[in-house]
Amino acid sequence: MVTNQSKLSRSNFWIIVVNSTASFVVAYLIVFYVNMGTTLLSTAMFNFNVSFNYSVVYYQIQDYQWTHDAVKLIFSSGPIMVFILGILSLVGFFGLLEEVSRLKLLFLWISLISFNQTFGNLMIGNLFKTGVGHVFNWMYFSDTAKMVVALIGFFGLITTAFIMRQPVGISANTYFNKLGSKNFPFFITAQLILPFICGYGLIFAYFSQNLFFQEKYAWISLGIMLLFIFISLSKSEDMYFDEEERTISLSNFLIVFAIVMYVGLRYFLRDQIYINW
Repeated sequence: MVTNQSKLSRSNFWIIVVNSTASFVVAYLIVFYVNMGTTLLSTAMFNFNVSFNYSVVYYQIQDYQWTHDAVKLIFSSGPIMVFILGILSLVGFFGLLEEVSRLKLLFLWISLISFNQTFGNLMIGNLFKTGVGHVFNWMYFSDTAKMVVALIGFFGLITTAFIMRQPVGISANTYFNKLGSKNFPFFITAQLILPFICGYGLIFAYFSQNLFFQEKYAWISLGIMLLFIFISLSKSEDMYFDEEERTISLSNFLIVFAIVMYVGLRYFLRDQIYINW
């Protein structure tokens, strides 16, 4: 049987990095376009003509056409759907808990990114009047109310980090029979830290021509969440999984899917697409 120690090689390290980075890119784009797609669909309820490209929605209406109901629905529907997506992905992760499937990585990153987008929006968006912050602005929230919402977002991020530390640790069973002090730095760096850095580098490149607030600063809150997970897991007891032999190999499906999605969406959505409801 291949031991955990024999798997701590340079080649295996980069295989895990590539698999997790591909999952990160796919997860981020799924979350982003679920948010955008929900926003586009919500405009149909008010017959607002819109156009969009790979990064932004343009509302083809006059300023006076905005109403309180329109603002509340259009700018809150996306974050709500993203939050639901995060919950469903977490359910999907636990559904594959005992499996050695690389698909768990995708569900894991979707949950992390979804919850980060949701609570990060509550914390930062309402303070800077962007994204879901438009809703609170149109609802004439006082500064105190906005601060309360920001605190809800902050504690939501902390709670998410606390909840997600166990799934992150359990995801090691994709490659190892045990997560302990000997392989923890190897695993957490390859599965979490480097994919986070490389993944956001690719996302910045993807949105480079239209890098908006969310893409510019969401990495900060996600980075803090991952740091909390790293510290809490490093102090946890060893995790033992089943004795089934694992192999560390590239996930061709995830890698190809990530490349096709990354290049394909960026190419086909390079020009504005108009929707007349």
